[in-house]
Amino acid sequence: MASSSTTGVYLVRVLTDDRANRLWVAAASSSEDAVSLVLNAIPEGWSASLAQEQLTPAEVEALDLKHGEVHQITRTIRMS
Repeated sequence: MASSSTTGVYLVRVLTDDRANRLWVAAASSSEDAVSLVLNAIPEGWSASLAQEQLTPAEVEALDLKHGEVHQITRTIRMS
């Protein structure tokens, strides 16, 4: 099986157990890998899904993420 060395930067929306939304960023080979990386970084019981928003090339460059890195990038937002 061929391995891809291409790393993309993906936004992942996280829903906490108290229904707060948080936005995370992950550097991964695919969107599925990005969601998995975030799921591994957050507490059990929280959920994660690929966000619809995308970063600009300048934002991606400024983050300077290495493959496999994940970070929360925004404050908590309450959704009703």
